[in-house]
Amino acid sequence: MLAAADLPQEFTGPVAYADRWLWIAVGLAGLVLLYYALAWWLTRAPRPHAVARAESPLDVRAAHLARIDRIEAQVRAGDLAPRAGHQQLSEVVRDYAAAVTTLPARTMALADLRDRAPAGLVEMLELVYPPEFAPDDPAGTLARDLFATAVERARALVGSWRVPGSAA
Repeated sequence: MLAAADLPQEFTGPVAYADRWLWIAVGLAGLVLLYYALAWWLTRAPRPHAVARAESPLDVRAAHLARIDRIEAQVRAGDLAPRAGHQQLSEVVRDYAAAVTTLPARTMALADLRDRAPAGLVEMLELVYPPEFAPDDPAGTLARDLFATAVERARALVGSWRVPGSAA
């Protein structure tokens, strides 16, 4: 067997990689993992906490029914245009749904509500959408004709919604 001393001068042993490149690669891989861990940790949705309601569900219902009555009275008196009345009814019903459920109804589009909301809420909003978003109608016939039905449906929806924690 040949010893290293027996080899000619021009032959050298294998060249080793410098250790610093290994540690640079390990450090970069660690930084990438740290980046993804921080991105996940900082952007995850907050966990829902039980929110203590300041008002009882029945008080919320009564307040929203009173708002519906006020809108109806304003439209009947001519203080509010029927189209604006439809818009306000939509806002009241969405606000009520958001107040008594975890559904973010105030900010959801009708298509989103069709996918996630109870059928009664969707039907009510589908009723007020045509007059609410129709092109200008100088006579206001569409909005005026549907307003009584919309008020009736809004009252029925708010009045009959089963609210957890209420006896009614």
